[in-house]
Amino acid sequence: MHSRIQIRQAVKTALQGTPGLVNIYTGRVQPSRAARMPFARIETGTEVSEKHTDQWTEIRTVQVFVHVYAQADEQLDDVLDAVAEQVEQRLAVDQTLGGVCESFIYKGAESDEESAARVEDGLLSLQFECVYVWQPSLVLDSFTVASVQIDMASPRNDPPIPTEPDGQIDASVRINLPS
Repeated sequence: MHSRIQIRQAVKTALQGTPGLVNIYTGRVQPSRAARMPFARIETGTEVSEKHTDQWTEIRTVQVFVHVYAQADEQLDDVLDAVAEQVEQRLAVDQTLGGVCESFIYKGAESDEESAARVEDGLLSLQFECVYVWQPSLVLDSFTVASVQIDMASPRNDPPIPTEPDGQIDASVRINLPS
């Protein structure tokens, strides 16, 4: 399972039972039925990477968004801020998301007034930065024996003639590798 999936699932798990949230979704689904509000939608955004070690590991930093939706009325901002406070508190408690990442830090919030003007709900997007270590989980074949044969230009002549390999195997080795 990719690390971004694990991160979204860990955020969802951390937010389960949050007062004020009826439902929590991962991914890009956006239900808008009033019965499902207020709800949160968790999604990952831009990711950057840098080399960590010589063993193919990378330090990756991914943006994680928790979009909080609520029905639009006079108390919209109060409802969104109250839910946002609960989300921030729950995600601040374990900044490794149960060991899924190295750090998980709140970076800010942004309200979406454009879509709120077109629909009957409001949106507040909370942005977090998640840093994790990634390494490939390669499945290698069962390479257990290496054979090497060396065909040199004729070293027996001075000067060496011919200057190309002469077709005679001058050295060979068989290496049994541990399995």
